[in-house]
Amino acid sequence: MLKTEDIRVRDPYIVAHEGKYYLYSSTVINDKMNDRSVYVYVSRDCREWEEPKAIFTIPDDFWADCELWASEVHFYRGKFYLFVSVPDKSTTARGLFCRRGTQIAVCDTPDGTFLPIADRAATPLTQSCIDGTLYIENDTPYIVYSRDWPSHFVKELDAYDGEIWAQQLSPDLAEPVGEPFILFASSSAGRVWTDLTIGTENTHRYGSDAPFLSRLSSGSLLLTWSPIPAGNYTVCAAVSKSGSIHGPWQHLEKPIFDRNGGHAMFFNDFDGTRKMCIHCPERPPEERARIFTVVEDGDTYRIV
Repeated sequence: MLKTEDIRVRDPYIVAHEGKYYLYSSTVINDKMNDRSVYVYVSRDCREWEEPKAIFTIPDDFWADCELWASEVHFYRGKFYLFVSVPDKSTTARGLFCRRGTQIAVCDTPDGTFLPIADRAATPLTQSCIDGTLYIENDTPYIVYSRDWPSHFVKELDAYDGEIWAQQLSPDLAEPVGEPFILFASSSAGRVWTDLTIGTENTHRYGSDAPFLSRLSSGSLLLTWSPIPAGNYTVCAAVSKSGSIHGPWQHLEKPIFDRNGGHAMFFNDFDGTRKMCIHCPERPPEERARIFTVVEDGDTYRIV
């Protein structure tokens, strides 16, 4: 068995299902793991975990290549759906400059073999997108994602200002419906997160990692997100008081967490207690999953 503090994991995601917790990761930590696969750890107490098991591997003849990011699993219409950010094979010759998208795969169980539902990204093919997450509103599914990395390297792929976008999906999640739409640009939060020099150009960098949506008891919709690390990774929040993904979105001044940890997701444990899971610190290779109890505090969460 492995203890939580022994597992290196970036962008952790936990599902509670039928008495077990499932921790998903695409972080490569030893020679038994590879950068073409997503892995799951299983626990009954979120403290001790079984050895990791591969649940999804990029096929050799697939559109996407290795180096998987931000894996998460959602229960939807009786099945489990994996969302994972992957690089477009047609652009990987550029290395870090590749275009990325979020692939969706499906399985009947949370720890079985997940299979792609389509041979393409669920996110728009004309954008470089990461960190896709599932959100359901009035029985309509959306993928919410960050249009961000690697925009500060490749201007034609993206903008310097990171943005949170959404795309409606078909009921089976296999196809986009209509046009994607922007929720907000990270610069609208009123803070500069990173200063960069690109070639001879000095610029400001606004990051927009890790969108995640939670419905609050007030009916408001809370969207947490993390700016790209600038020495202090942070969990920020915006709220839609209308309760709709279409907003308007209001940025909250106080972060939920601001001690060099981020990429938050939220789940209920088997006692019904709301939990936040992040990776912390943002300092490779020291990243670990950290789990906090949170409570609603107005239109946001507060760690207790």
